[in-house]
Amino acid sequence: MKRIGIILFLILTVTIANGQNKRTGIDFKVGYNSPVFNFDDFYEGGLGMSFGVLYPFYDNMQFSLNTGYAKWTFDNTAYNLKNSNDNYSEFNIDAPITLIPLTLGIKYYATDSKVRPYFSAEFGFYYYSQKATGTYTWTAKPGTSGETFAIPELKDSGFRTMLNVGAGVITPVAKDWDLDLQIKMNGLFGAQSVTGSNNSGSVEGSSSTLYYITIGAGINYYFETK
Repeated sequence: MKRIGIILFLILTVTIANGQNKRTGIDFKVGYNSPVFNFDDFYEGGLGMSFGVLYPFYDNMQFSLNTGYAKWTFDNTAYNLKNSNDNYSEFNIDAPITLIPLTLGIKYYATDSKVRPYFSAEFGFYYYSQKATGTYTWTAKPGTSGETFAIPELKDSGFRTMLNVGAGVITPVAKDWDLDLQIKMNGLFGAQSVTGSNNSGSVEGSSSTLYYITIGAGINYYFETK
């Protein structure tokens, strides 16, 4: 982990040094984060936002330092369809996942035209947290009303690494302003999510790589330099 931090710091130092006396800018986007693969079994997509500082590096490349916020809510309907049975008739669980990333990114612009398609990649860290709470209904005999119990609380948080790759296009809309449209695939390494329930009604979580697709739109603003 420490080595990765040193590498990111050195790359950022080189980026700033090469970006001096050129235009720098900021990047702000809002987007929809859709979980994919196994991540979408029990989690629903949600809105997020990102903010970055742009540093020029050669004519067709940019580096960026990025952060933001994302959140996914728990899908009780899907969870009940898979985990309810004659004894455990209903789960009512609240288990959102929140995410704050800090990544170093690079963009490669494919053309020098006004409308400029690009490819991007980002690597860095993220802080995430999850707290699963709620209840389940246990029925001793089919057809009876059953009793409701609180599930044992499940909590997890920490720093992990992440990677994303994407593509987009920027279009000038005013002096110093660009419209930025982007789609990217994100991977969260070692994140915990709720995966099922055991025979005592407790929810279970496991750590794995979680994937989600971001479709975003925003603006790039460039500062005037002398």
